[in-house]
Amino acid sequence: MPRMLDQIDRNLLERYSDLARTERLLQVRVTPAYERLILEEVKSLGRTGGPLYRVAYPTAERLDLRAPGEVADFVEDRTNMPPGAKEVIVQKYPDRLLFLVTDRCSGHCLYCFRQDLLSNEGSITFEQRLERLLAYLERRPKIQEVILSGGDPLSVTYDQLKKVFEDIRLKTKVRHLRVHTRNAVFAPRVLSKRTCELLASHNVRLVIHVVHPYELHPEAVSALGRATAAGIRCYAQLPFLRGVNDHPVVLTELLCRLDGMRIRPLTLFIPDPVNYSAAYRLPLKRLLGIVREIHLSTPAWANAVRVVLDTPFGKVRVEDIVEWNEPKGVVLFRRGDHVVQYHDFPERLDAPGDLPTLLWRSNTTTNAYGRL
Repeated sequence: MPRMLDQIDRNLLERYSDLARTERLLQVRVTPAYERLILEEVKSLGRTGGPLYRVAYPTAERLDLRAPGEVADFVEDRTNMPPGAKEVIVQKYPDRLLFLVTDRCSGHCLYCFRQDLLSNEGSITFEQRLERLLAYLERRPKIQEVILSGGDPLSVTYDQLKKVFEDIRLKTKVRHLRVHTRNAVFAPRVLSKRTCELLASHNVRLVIHVVHPYELHPEAVSALGRATAAGIRCYAQLPFLRGVNDHPVVLTELLCRLDGMRIRPLTLFIPDPVNYSAAYRLPLKRLLGIVREIHLSTPAWANAVRVVLDTPFGKVRVEDIVEWNEPKGVVLFRRGDHVVQYHDFPERLDAPGDLPTLLWRSNTTTNAYGRL
């Protein structure tokens, strides 16, 4: 990333690199495709710190701002890793599980809420991971769905991906396969015609992670077009991120663009209160206000997306709130027999994203459903 390094504060980058080593955070890793987007943004804004820059490069706020209640792993992935499948399987639901195919991502999202788990890159081989998965599934025939995640499952080779699908189909009773990926944005060439045909042949559902409408750049659009043309059912999910997409117009544009590409948005995540995430979080009251505005100003095909918080016991929604103590900044959610305590982001620390910065391209206009 030599071209980008000319644009950023090297002292800031060194500070972050040191912090990442001591606090188990992800180091900066930017793909060529995403770096081109950031360079375009920096050129247009005349400075760093725009929405895509904040995704991939540290800001001073990223290093220095802390909020109450931060923890290393809010969803406690490791507590949901069964014996004999540590670092490989996360299971919170009786009928489905998350298979961590790899701990490697093509690029790093600095807001990642799984940083603690992914900081041990390369600790287990692909073969060991698949062996543990198959052994686990053999003893649990009631599991109906395997969700390939990681790291990014589309960071493994074609042959490895093919082997995962074929072994699951031939050796287990699993009926549904799902792949969650960020590579549609970071490295869209991995969604080649051959890979799309592989996914389609195994009836795989593809869930992309996209946080801003400008991430749907021409290469990404072409790649996702290959996926939908192959007959793959495509979905999307994303977290609310302060300074990246924390405005109803930004999210509306993204939701409408996804719909136009025949990609169904599934989930908007309330950001986890993990260590050094304060630069990206926003108060729950403002977050819900954004959702309310989107629901009031768009049709169902644009806003039929659920808002959730992930927890150690599974996802919860706003209607699962059983107590909200605003003076203490604590919200309690109930899932089944479990009550989850969520430390809200303080309003005094909130600095909402500026719309002219969030949507810096000037050749668009605003209509009732966002920007065209």
